[in-house]
Amino acid sequence: MPRKPAHEQFDTLKVIGDCAFELFGRYGYEGVSIGDIAASAKLSKGALYWHFQGKEALYLDCLKRLHTIFDSYIFDVMRAEPDPVKAVVALFGGLSRLLQDPRIEKGIGGYWLIPDTPETVHILTAQRSFEAAAIEVLHDALKRGQQQGSMDLGGDLDDMARAIISLVEACVLPLRHLTRDEVNRQLRVLARTLFRAYAKSPDAVKLVDQLA
Repeated sequence: MPRKPAHEQFDTLKVIGDCAFELFGRYGYEGVSIGDIAASAKLSKGALYWHFQGKEALYLDCLKRLHTIFDSYIFDVMRAEPDPVKAVVALFGGLSRLLQDPRIEKGIGGYWLIPDTPETVHILTAQRSFEAAAIEVLHDALKRGQQQGSMDLGGDLDDMARAIISLVEACVLPLRHLTRDEVNRQLRVLARTLFRAYAKSPDAVKLVDQLA
């Protein structure tokens, strides 16, 4: 069977990717079959297998897309911000903007429903690697803030970095159904709680109040 022209292959890949991303985000890895994705994309299973080896490969591609969205809104912004307080505030602002992205309007909670089975070992590894990298970005910002004297986390630095990343993941699920104003109000409460407890500079809370 001859290959389609490059532009047609790209269009088909985009359709498959978009349909799979939405279905996995809503129902998780186990809740979606190759047949479900093919039907949603209006393709035969054979056409889908022409582009992807199987469900795991397609899921990994979607998971990479999800991680790229998180990086673009949150973690790349934090990496580029030299001021540690502003870097941590950027996490909350980025989360607010992420939740308004139309790519996740149908939900992404399914990406946290990964069964711990031999079939999904590569998926679990990819997810854990991303979470470890996210924790490292936040840990670096908190550590720099502590070294500069703008934060005082005492011995809680490691646990705080992990706790905030867990909070980010947890917020993505219920906050998606709220309005932008509701999201911002709740994120400001969370951020103010963090900075009032650990920040040594009053300017930190002012930055939190400016979250858009």
